Amino acid sequence: MKPWRLWPQRLGGQVTLVLMLAVALEFIGSSILFENSRIYPNRDNQVRRAAEQLVTAGNILENIPAAERPARAAALSNRGGRLVWSPQSALVDRERSAEHKLRDEFRDAEPGLRDRDLHFNAELGHALPRDTHLKVALRLRDGTWLTLKTRIRAAPWAVLLSSVGSAFILGLGVIAAAALVLRNLSRPLRALAEAADKVGQDAHVRIGETGAGDLKLVAKAFNAMQDRIAGLLRARTDALAAVGHDLRTPLARLRLRAGFVKDAEAREALEADVDEMTAMLDSLLAYLGGQEDPEPRRRTDLAALAMTVVDDAVDAGRPAAYDGLDHLPVQVRPVSLKRAISNIVENALHYGGEANLTLTREGAAAVLAVEDSGPGIPEAELAEVLQPFHRLDSARARNTAGLGLGLTIVQQILHREGGVLVLKNRPEGGLRVELRLPAL
Repeated sequence: MKPWRLWPQRLGGQVTLVLMLAVALEFIGSSILFENSRIYPNRDNQVRRAAEQLVTAGNILENIPAAERPARAAALSNRGGRLVWSPQSALVDRERSAEHKLRDEFRDAEPGLRDRDLHFNAELGHALPRDTHLKVALRLRDGTWLTLKTRIRAAPWAVLLSSVGSAFILGLGVIAAAALVLRNLSRPLRALAEAADKVGQDAHVRIGETGAGDLKLVAKAFNAMQDRIAGLLRARTDALAAVGHDLRTPLARLRLRAGFVKDAEAREALEADVDEMTAMLDSLLAYLGGQEDPEPRRRTDLAALAMTVVDDAVDAGRPAAYDGLDHLPVQVRPVSLKRAISNIVENALHYGGEANLTLTREGAAAVLAVEDSGPGIPEAELAEVLQPFHRLDSARARNTAGLGLGLTIVQQILHREGGVLVLKNRPEGGLRVELRLPAL
């Protein structure tokens, strides 16, 4: 039997529980603030208590001998106010609006003070909150005076703590709850995003099946998807290897049999067809198997690689030239990159009549440009020619060989090397193809 868990396993349950905790926190905090706010009574209550204390003490002192009054006044004092009895008033009644207002408040709070003589002296404190230091002298019926010294506290907490404080506690609780939920949610999602990015870079990564139950299901499905993709890629690789072997064998037999054809023109036509079929098969296998290139990256001189391709073309009697840096190191797969350069040079020679290579460095990028003097590519089709199996109408009309995978394979190779392929029409005519790679 599984142990009982307080923390729910589903994401919805976790969010609900955290929000319930936030509401409970707000309720507890508001209750504490409400109880604490009662410690600070409002101004009207303080005035009423002071008036009651003054009237009550005055009634008591009027009924005892004058000799006992000082001691009894001291005994009637408390933390809220100190009482002093004296034969004459120690206060001068000042005609100030604030003290008139306090006198009216005292008389309204205690009916017994309405027809009595009262002297007031009120001073505001210097510290915040601004308390009122109050002295009130009551004339007893025998002409003596009872003075109350008290303080009317400024009490913003009664309102502040009960309203603003409650909202602050609620907001704090909700923020804490949201942070907890997001923290619990973001870590598995971040791990999933990082794993998906690595999978996009041809890496096989498994992520931990942790977190809420829903996230566990996502992680489990992601790992299962990777296993299926890996199985499909293995099956595709095996199929490509089998197809390459099975198709090259009859092509080799055809080439061998073409050698026995006595008619030279027919023999050359047969051999050309075999060469075309072999080139088409090679390009198709290179395109379909491009993601499975086992060649390791290593430091390579891009200038030497470009010069080698140009020398091969020149040795074959074709118009190619190189002009640029003598050395420019890059971290690439040299065999794959040479295939890409050869494809671009072959296209330039075939469609543009010549291939002029230049190598420059632009900041952190190595730029190998291949220019020709051909008709170029219509602007509307510059992006389309990079799509698999796309061929221009003019190329189709000339019945040229190939499947339309040359530029696609080049783009695929550059993408694996962290580079980009750029096609531009030259203002003076012809096409400029740029292979941009990170330089060392």
